[in-house]
Amino acid sequence: MFRSLLKRSKFGLVIFFGLFFVSCFGQSVSPTTADIRYSKEFERSLLDLWLADSDKPTPLVVNFHGGGFKIGDKRSLQRNQILRSYLPRGVSFASVNYPFIQQVDGNYSRIFEHCAKSVLFIQRNARKFNIDPNRISVMGNSAGALITCYLGHAKKLGIRSIFPTQQPKGTPLLLPLFRSDGPAVMVYNRSGKGDKIHHPDFAIMVRERCKELGVRCLAYGVRGTGLQTLSDGESIHDLAMEFFQKSWKKKSINNQ
Repeated sequence: MFRSLLKRSKFGLVIFFGLFFVSCFGQSVSPTTADIRYSKEFERSLLDLWLADSDKPTPLVVNFHGGGFKIGDKRSLQRNQILRSYLPRGVSFASVNYPFIQQVDGNYSRIFEHCAKSVLFIQRNARKFNIDPNRISVMGNSAGALITCYLGHAKKLGIRSIFPTQQPKGTPLLLPLFRSDGPAVMVYNRSGKGDKIHHPDFAIMVRERCKELGVRCLAYGVRGTGLQTLSDGESIHDLAMEFFQKSWKKKSINNQ
C-alpha cells in the first residue's frame, strides 16, 4: 500500500547527503562488532553493535538509516552525537542495514517487515550482547523514520519508545497503524515548509494522531512550522535520550 505514494517521493541523493552532513560532525566511533548477520534473506541484512561497558544488561537504541529506501548505510551512525555522548554513559546502540526497494520488487511493506527481524534477533541474543530486552528504543531518519513508526506501532515488539526524525511522505499511510497501547513517540523535523518531502505537517500529523489515541508524543521542529522549537542551548539528542530514559524506567509496558 506504500508503493504509490512513496514511488512519487524523490528522496534521492539530496536526502542521503543531507543525512551524511548532519551525522558526520565529530569523531567517528567504531562499532564493538560490525556486520552481524540478523537474517540470511538479503546481502544487506546486517547490523552493527556498539556495546556499552557494563556489568549489568544495558538499554539499547536501534537506528535505521535514511536514503529513500534506495541508498544509505548503517555506518552513518558512527559520528552521530547521541552515540558519541551516551555510549560512554552506559547506553548501547545498534545500526541496521535493510534491503533497498529494488531488491524487494517495489514492495515497501516487505522492507518494514524485514526490519522487524533485526529487533527480534537482538532480543533473542540479548544475554549474549548484555542487552536488557525490556529497555529497547528505536530511532530513524527519513525513510528510517517510517521504519521506526512501523516497528513501534504496527508491530508488537515490546519497543519502549520511538524517535523518528525528518518524518517524510508516506506518513499518512502509516497513521492508521498507530495504536493506543503503542510506545511513546518523539518526532523531530528540522525542515521548514519549503521541504515537500519532509514537510513539518507530517510531524504534526504524527502528533495529532498520537493525541487522538492518548499516546504520549513530543513534537519538535523549527520556528514557523507549528512544532515546538528547541530552547537556546537545548540539544535534540539530549532531549531524545531523556525521552528514552523515561520510557525505560517504566515498570511495565503493554505493547508486547
